[in-house]
Amino acid sequence: MELQNSVKEALNALYHHPDDAFRMEADRWLQNFQRTIDAWQVADNLLHDATSNLETLIFCSQTLRSKVQRDFEELPSEAFRPLRSSLNTLLKKFHRGPPKVRTQISIAVAALAVQVPPEDWGDGGIVNWLKDEMTSHPEYIPGFLELLTVLPEEVFNYKIAARPERRRQFEKELTSQIEVALNILTACLKISELKEQVLEAFASWLRLRHGIPGSLLACHPLVHTALSSLNSEILSEAAVNVISELIHYTTAGNSGGIPVQMPLIQVIVPQVMSLKEQLRDPSKDEEDVKAIARLFADMGDSYVELIATGSNESMMIVNALLEVASHPEYDIASMTFNFWHSLQHFLTKRDSYTSFGNEASIEAESRRRLQVFRSPYESLVSLVSSRVQYPPDYQTLSVEDLKEFKQTRYGNDWLFDIGYCFAFPVISILENTLVLF
Repeated sequence: MELQNSVKEALNALYHHPDDAFRMEADRWLQNFQRTIDAWQVADNLLHDATSNLETLIFCSQTLRSKVQRDFEELPSEAFRPLRSSLNTLLKKFHRGPPKVRTQISIAVAALAVQVPPEDWGDGGIVNWLKDEMTSHPEYIPGFLELLTVLPEEVFNYKIAARPERRRQFEKELTSQIEVALNILTACLKISELKEQVLEAFASWLRLRHGIPGSLLACHPLVHTALSSLNSEILSEAAVNVISELIHYTTAGNSGGIPVQMPLIQVIVPQVMSLKEQLRDPSKDEEDVKAIARLFADMGDSYVELIATGSNESMMIVNALLEVASHPEYDIASMTFNFWHSLQHFLTKRDSYTSFGNEASIEAESRRRLQVFRSPYESLVSLVSSRVQYPPDYQTLSVEDLKEFKQTRYGNDWLFDIGYCFAFPVISILENTLVLF
């Protein structure tokens, strides 16, 4: 009890004492406390204490999360079950928030799953355990959904002091339970106020690149929900995250690649293309425009090899990417730059044409593609060159504005490669405008 009071006093000094020296001393004391074995019990007790204020709850939830991630070996093996039980109780207690506390508790449970073998959670590991908890206690679904979201994220969290072999096993455990996880999320779609949270969890699981055939994902309710949310008056950030992850997923090596995922690609691309007109809609929120531009950039980066064939369908994506590149906001326009550079690489790389057989066929196809893409690249050079010319009043720019402008110019040096590739007459424009003082 004395140590619990000391923690509360130190937190009060850290956040409220007027003297900087006192605050620094309190901070040092709290950091040292977090490294002690006593921190386990004290943090747990204070989280269960109904009188703990928000500052105490946040600090103790962070402490418990950090202890599970880094110091789990301090505990005896028999401590797992009471620790899991306590964390589960806390997850239910904070299922409606505060959000910062709920997130830390969720990460602590996920980190615990990394630390121990699946059989300790029962048949099916933590995913089935979570499914049973959600079925038995539907009133706590918001808290359990956050746990379901952070679980796959912990696969890539190297702050957890787990051995490499155990980390690989954990990833396999989750990928083997992906269908169970997606079934849970699909069931949660019935609760309309949880749609955003469900989609965020879906995006998180997609990052595992788990190998579900595109034909199944193409007609999956979660995918359809995300796609339909793109047409909402207020663009869903979670839906954008899902579509972005799906685009990357279709080209991931362990997902089977583009041929296997073509059914899914054929569902995604038309839906994203339907957003093109919104790029120039002046009434559209800038963050929404940025999200839409991100989806086009993701398609360009992921499907650049397909686009490089110069088919009629691929040129529709190219035109949309030109639309993004023409946006007056540099942060939005620059999203496409990696695509244009990669495309130039595929157009000039001999390996891109080996399937055409003899030299004459290779040369003919190379000329055809360069001719197809010449006009888009000319438009691109014209668009970008206007951005990199020094304004007449550049000498009066503030230090920050001048720095930003120079970064813009440096970011467009790759255009020289394009000029070399296509032998543009307009390259002289760039040579004049890209001379740096």
